[in-house]
Amino acid sequence: MVDAPVLVDLDRDSVAMGDDMSSHAYRRSFPDGTRLADLLEATHPEIENRGWSWVAVVDGTVSAVWSVDHGVRLLVRNRRLRAAASPIPVVFRYFLQIDPRWLHERLATGAAANLDALSAEYAPRAAERLETEQRRREREVPEKLLSAAAVDALVRLGATIDLHSDGRCRFFAAGERWVVVRADSMTLVYRAETAAPIASLRPRSFAELWLATAAGARGRQERGLPPLPPSVSTEAPPSETMASWPPGTPRWSFSGDDGHVAQLSGEDALDWYRFAFGRSLDEIVESLAV
Repeated sequence: MVDAPVLVDLDRDSVAMGDDMSSHAYRRSFPDGTRLADLLEATHPEIENRGWSWVAVVDGTVSAVWSVDHGVRLLVRNRRLRAAASPIPVVFRYFLQIDPRWLHERLATGAAANLDALSAEYAPRAAERLETEQRRREREVPEKLLSAAAVDALVRLGATIDLHSDGRCRFFAAGERWVVVRADSMTLVYRAETAAPIASLRPRSFAELWLATAAGARGRQERGLPPLPPSVSTEAPPSETMASWPPGTPRWSFSGDDGHVAQLSGEDALDWYRFAFGRSLDEIVESLAV
């Protein structure tokens, strides 16, 4: 007589926009008596990125942390699963880039599996790890996010470069902290600790023009001058209005030839775009340098 199998109903969280276009739920069967750790290792999420953490919830109980770095790390006894308890629901919850070893330790010592609370607790460690890695890349990787000409323009416009690696640039303009990062083909710009980018730009060459304009305008403001001098306007692509974000902040998008894309938040970001479009770095520096 063949023993009845253990039926397992599996599901996982989505990890990004578009990932939830189809269901991740499915059913699998395992031999009666399969160990919990073996089952979780056989059914872990197919998205295997280093540093990503997943929490396995088995039949409503937080039971393990899984990561490609460390595999299954149980939080409960490694019991045998029986067919009589079928079907057993197993859901993998996505816990972002929280270090899986740290996450397992916190859950094992009694922390609730609350993503928001654990993310807030882990945030200082995450920032320290990111800084260490970016400093290493700054030293060891020859490629840089921005061109040498763009860095020179920012400095001539009064900016102070604090960090510059292949994927991130941090500088201060008029005492304000700016962070520039690469995301696929887009250059994202964060200003004064904004949670969302105030600009998403492509190609990089235009992002550099926009950044130089922003730094120059902020430097002029700090000295009591109009942010942008009177100038002959250039013919930029037509804009489209986007949903405001943060709430109450107007947003616009532009698209043009050769893959040109700009998504901008705030009136000043829009003014900098209109000034930068059609100009060169040298022209921007000549116009805005104090």
